[in-house]
Amino acid sequence: PCEGKIFGAPRHIFKLANHYFGKSLAHFLLDGWVTEHVRILQEISQMYRTMQFWEQDPKRSAAMLSRRARMLSPLLDVINPKVYVAFWKQMCFEMAEVYQELYELKANGKMPGGPFKSLVDEEDDEAYVDSKRGAQCNELARKSSAFYGRFVDSYHPDGKVPERIDDDNVRGYLLARLNHARMGTKLQGISIDDQVEVSKIALREYEWILDYGNRNQEVWTKPEISMAQEMMLCKEMAAMLPSKLSQLAAKRRR
Repeated sequence: PCEGKIFGAPRHIFKLANHYFGKSLAHFLLDGWVTEHVRILQEISQMYRTMQFWEQDPKRSAAMLSRRARMLSPLLDVINPKVYVAFWKQMCFEMAEVYQELYELKANGKMPGGPFKSLVDEEDDEAYVDSKRGAQCNELARKSSAFYGRFVDSYHPDGKVPERIDDDNVRGYLLARLNHARMGTKLQGISIDDQVEVSKIALREYEWILDYGNRNQEVWTKPEISMAQEMMLCKEMAAMLPSKLSQLAAKRRR
């Protein structure tokens, strides 16, 4: 009962704000008001994200995530990434997170905003799912990985990887590379050859991130970057994957 009362107030505020944002969208059309239109949709998406803090029902939580994807994903097909650079990066990263959270919800029943876990623990608790559900999970994982990849590529002018990313952007950049690798290894029901390939790609990515951290020690030390925990988890995975690759190689020889 107490939880319901607490949830009631933000839900009322959400409905009120959503109503007026809807009216704003009717005026600030994408054709002619790109900046305003995109910002309004981003604000609505963040309202859904905030509401998920109180949401306990997995189906409603998944519906909120899907709603956010339907709002923002089409924008990436119509706005120019060279003109609206910040919007492009923000929405690519947000879409990657949304599909990653949908994957975790469908594959493992993990609600958004749950406790942070070791990457090794995540590998251990991947639940077995039937083929139909597995195909749905794989599609979500691929979409998440693709959006993380698009975000990362936006930092590579002319396809060249920079020696250093500025402090304001390096956390997002490294997290995107980390999660791009992780989502590839979460594909279920794929062949041993495909498992070997995605594991090799992930290992190269983890090793690159660790090398970047060695070359740019502020990643480990600066509180405003706050990547020390993720770097340690990356180190765990880089140490674990060679053993996994050996096991896969042994299976392939049978």
